[in-house]
Amino acid sequence: MKIFTTKYSRTASRCFSMIFGLTIVIGGAASAKAACTLTGFVRDGINLTAAQINPSGTVSGDVDATGCNIGIYYDHAKGAVNSANVHGSNYYGVVVNGDFNEVAVNVTNNTVTQIGESPFNGTQHGVGIYYRAFGTGSTSGKVTGNIVTQYQKGGIVVNGASTVAVSDNTVTGLGPVDLIAQNGIQAGYGATVQIKRNVVTGNAYTGANFASSGGVLVVGGDCYGGAFTTGTQIMGNTLVNNDVGAFLSNLDATCNPPITSTNAKVVNNTITNDALTNLTGLSATQGYQAGVSDQGNNDKIINNTISGVGYTSPGNSTTFATPIDTTVTNLSKVHANK
Repeated sequence: MKIFTTKYSRTASRCFSMIFGLTIVIGGAASAKAACTLTGFVRDGINLTAAQINPSGTVSGDVDATGCNIGIYYDHAKGAVNSANVHGSNYYGVVVNGDFNEVAVNVTNNTVTQIGESPFNGTQHGVGIYYRAFGTGSTSGKVTGNIVTQYQKGGIVVNGASTVAVSDNTVTGLGPVDLIAQNGIQAGYGATVQIKRNVVTGNAYTGANFASSGGVLVVGGDCYGGAFTTGTQIMGNTLVNNDVGAFLSNLDATCNPPITSTNAKVVNNTITNDALTNLTGLSATQGYQAGVSDQGNNDKIINNTISGVGYTSPGNSTTFATPIDTTVTNLSKVHANK
């Protein structure tokens, strides 16, 4: 994984660290064994192992993936994970990989925890639930009612040709840490995602390298080497103590907001932050925090409640703070926010 720094033509830059995913994988082979078995899914030059591969029926109960890279791995057919406790893997809890096939999996009412290295460190992996499709296939499903906590990098990530409803989950980051910039829920690189009624807390970064953490991150465009992520709906969520509550960044090949409509909707969310903790999201010497940060075209930011000194104060010499930032965007529609 990489840390991407994006500079803008105005007086400041805004940066974040993401689960990128376009250069991670060539995947394919699968086995039904319930041990740490090779998946064919390559990350960091490693053929990752999983505790369960393409399990039939519904997975439930305890899935102890200690010693494996992945808890449960799918790369074809249909599946379901319901009422399971997935824990102990160092790269991913649940992976739905549609690079080569159409894969439909619902992940509902589970606990996904302790996904990352032991102890956690700054390497860019450790994602609780991961949907991706960067080839000829696709993924689809519902991610609903899960508790995702103690992840190293990301809680729930949906990338590529994936159509996923992410709703009613509780996603809890580590709080202010200097080892890695976490993100709670990410929609990226052309994914079609509805993000509704989730509670996302404690994705906050205090380290170097020009980064801020996002409670909800939407990312895409040639600047990042992927498709625009359009039509994302972020509605009715509670976003607490994240550096940026809703972080929208769709940028063209020149790393500017596109002429293409990205049409994200950030509506009816409660967004709060009670502290100024980020130190480098704006520059090497100043942090960046915002209730909503928008880079796109024709995005709507409507009827959100934004509060707390972490967003509503003018900040200080070490951290810039603002409720809504539309300084680098096109044709945003902002109204009825409190």
